[in-house]
Amino acid sequence: MRPGPLPVLCVLLGLGCATQPRESAPDAGAPAPTSAPAPAPEVSAAAMASAAPVPAPASACSKPCFDIERCEAGACVPACPEGEVYVPATGPEGFKMGRGMSTYGFGSRKSGNGGTGRADTPHKVVLTRPFCMDQNEVTAGQMKHCVEEKGCKAPQRTDRWVTYPDKPDYPVNLVDYKMSKYYCEQYGKSLPTEAQWEWAATGGDGRDWPWGNEEPTCEHTDFTQAILISPGGDSGCHGGGASKVGTHTKGDKIWPSGAIHDLAGNVWEWVLDSYKPYSGEPEVDPLHDYPHMSNRVVRGGGWNRSGRGIMAAFRGGAIWTYKVPGLGFRCVRNAKER
Repeated sequence: MRPGPLPVLCVLLGLGCATQPRESAPDAGAPAPTSAPAPAPEVSAAAMASAAPVPAPASACSKPCFDIERCEAGACVPACPEGEVYVPATGPEGFKMGRGMSTYGFGSRKSGNGGTGRADTPHKVVLTRPFCMDQNEVTAGQMKHCVEEKGCKAPQRTDRWVTYPDKPDYPVNLVDYKMSKYYCEQYGKSLPTEAQWEWAATGGDGRDWPWGNEEPTCEHTDFTQAILISPGGDSGCHGGGASKVGTHTKGDKIWPSGAIHDLAGNVWEWVLDSYKPYSGEPEVDPLHDYPHMSNRVVRGGGWNRSGRGIMAAFRGGAIWTYKVPGLGFRCVRNAKER
């Protein structure tokens, strides 16, 4: 038999009510009860309101959030640490990587390897998870902290444009692939994949540079406006060497959760992938990491590169041991399930 409303209300309010089940209506002709039931205690409107079932919190999310997100008003929203910018997944539609503008070649000029075929055949890429990207290139000051506390290897002071350790707010340079990768891993992060880097730089809308299609100027980035004298020459917007991070804000890539600085120019940036031609086939969360290959991809161009060399789709390659003043890195924090 179903309990009547009064016992339920009594339980909710903690009142001393009778809890015996309510009897069904008596059959016709049955004797009447010998005594009337005790009157129910009066309950205030406020008490009845407080006894109403408590609804589920409005912030409860229908699906688990990643560790770089938090649940807010029923939705998973960005929650990257300070100094990092949340970059969403692409969605199933993905984005197009590759413009077919770069020949595939690798080696010194003396090698005569002028390139055969395309290094950047257009193809569709889907990224299934969001990530947090460093707002700035890793600075010399941050690298100094890692050297002192995390076992990072200090860059050699062998070039006039070296930033370590005397320019703490400038991007660290003269770091090779393994030094960069090690740094990121000490802070629970990683070098970005090539696909992550390009998606973060463009949002997949086909723009030429992180800020859009407006021709670059020294307000956008630190790069070589005229003819490049030499890869290590006194080029760039400020006469040679990198600029302090985050000082060319007109060139930022703006995401809803924040701006990412210097994705074009200032210094090239190492990524995880080996440097080999794109296959041209659709890919999901691609990473082309071949330990037997010493060639690694670098992205974004540097202060000693032209406007074409700092395009968001432009692929560069370098031997993993390469250490030059125009090459640095930044890290990403990959999303994990809770």
